[in-house]
Amino acid sequence: MDIGFWGGLRSDKWGLYGHRRRRHGRRLKRGVLKFALLKLLADVPRHGYDLIRAFREKGWGAGAGSVYPILSALEAAGLIVGRDEGERRTYEISDKGRRLLEEHAKDLGRLFDDDDEDDESDGAADRLREAAGRLMQSIGQLGPSSTPETIGRVCELLNETRRRIYELLAQE
Repeated sequence: MDIGFWGGLRSDKWGLYGHRRRRHGRRLKRGVLKFALLKLLADVPRHGYDLIRAFREKGWGAGAGSVYPILSALEAAGLIVGRDEGERRTYEISDKGRRLLEEHAKDLGRLFDDDDEDDESDGAADRLREAAGRLMQSIGQLGPSSTPETIGRVCELLNETRRRIYELLAQE
């Protein structure tokens, strides 16, 4: 789903080389941090460290390296207004930011609620990954001693399986 301002909501739980990243608490989906910041600022004006603390309380891993650049971009886009108060910069949501937040409230759903349905999809995704891993292990058993006939039959099985998966996806 494309919700503007740097792209859509997307779950990126996979790291380099396809290894799954381990979650420490809940992790914000990519592209949602800007809306989480807007939501927090809609409640009350805050400074950057206060926002980072609010994310830590939620169990989200957003730190200074991600929060401050997004605050700067939100301010440049006119979605928030920052003002210096002593050594700290305090931010509050602008009318434009409130409108954006209201426009996407339905898309964002339960941003600050528990991720129950995300946990359900994680279970199915875990089963799929485990099955794919077992498949790759069996393919890894093929080697220089495997006959060309065996390798050919395995290729046929894999191609047939891929076709059937695409047929299933087309029926969804």
